[in-house]
Amino acid sequence: MIEPSHIHYIDLVMMEKMCHPIAVNLYDSMAEPMPKFTDHEGALLDSALKNPQQSYYPTFTRKAAVLYYGLIKNHPFKNGNKRTATASLLVFLFINNFWLGVPDNEFERDIDDYLVNLAQKVARSEGSSGRDKFLAEIETWLSEHIVVAKK
Repeated sequence: MIEPSHIHYIDLVMMEKMCHPIAVNLYDSMAEPMPKFTDHEGALLDSALKNPQQSYYPTFTRKAAVLYYGLIKNHPFKNGNKRTATASLLVFLFINNFWLGVPDNEFERDIDDYLVNLAQKVARSEGSSGRDKFLAEIETWLSEHIVVAKK
């Protein structure tokens, strides 16, 4: 995995203008409607967005894992946190010139299924129980799937 020379982070404006609208466009449904962006807990969202910026997390993939995990566990929206976390992970990769590659033995659907299943496991976990295990799993998976985006 090539580390970016400078990491671009998602802030509140990017979350409102890019991540949340992508989540709504990709994942909104009548059965599980996505809330309006303004309907969120500011402190919880701010915490999830700022946590990956800490120097404590040494690699890009760990920072991406922390963002994904934090948006799910902090639960800043009334609904759609897993979907918003998935869209935000994709935006985080994109703004840093990365994307998810599909190895020869996988299909794109496998990636979607993995992210959905993982988000559900994270959401069901009690408190911060298993946090390090989840972060390691997400980081490992990302390391195996991230590719430099084509320009």
